[in-house]
Amino acid sequence: MFDKQLRRPAQDRGSREPKVGPEDERIALRCNRRELQLVDSFVANGEFRSRSELVRQALRVFLRDRAALAVHAPAAPGSESGLVEVPVRLRGEEIETYRAYGEIVSNGQDLEDLLALLVRRGELELKVLETVARSRASIRDAAEAKNRIRELGRSAEELERRGVVGR
Repeated sequence: MFDKQLRRPAQDRGSREPKVGPEDERIALRCNRRELQLVDSFVANGEFRSRSELVRQALRVFLRDRAALAVHAPAAPGSESGLVEVPVRLRGEEIETYRAYGEIVSNGQDLEDLLALLVRRGELELKVLETVARSRASIRDAAEAKNRIRELGRSAEELERRGVVGR
């Protein structure tokens, strides 16, 4: 299931030191400066409490995904399930658009499931962009309306203060 065989530590080969349980073992990672800066930015943004927490989470996700691939290997076209995973490259703004669409229309559906659904229905280009644009425009319109109401309230207070209009 994994790419490389596990090498046994020295204590397994006759050392008299006590064996360390798997829950206590540590690993060391070598990262370049850019990778460390990116890791530290996640920690600084509060997404993770420490570098270690981030790496443990990333490892869990990797292992889960790798195990899922081993268990649910993509079926050959024409097989019973007929599902084949296909890697897709998207720009950052496209991902945000599809995530927004997923929240607006699909009740927060996972990005992968949403994209599969959209591709199956042939709705990728026009409907998604229109829906997200319409939603964003309505949010902007609501914010503008709120500002106008606030301005009208201030204007009414000013007119009342001058004695032009009474309540």
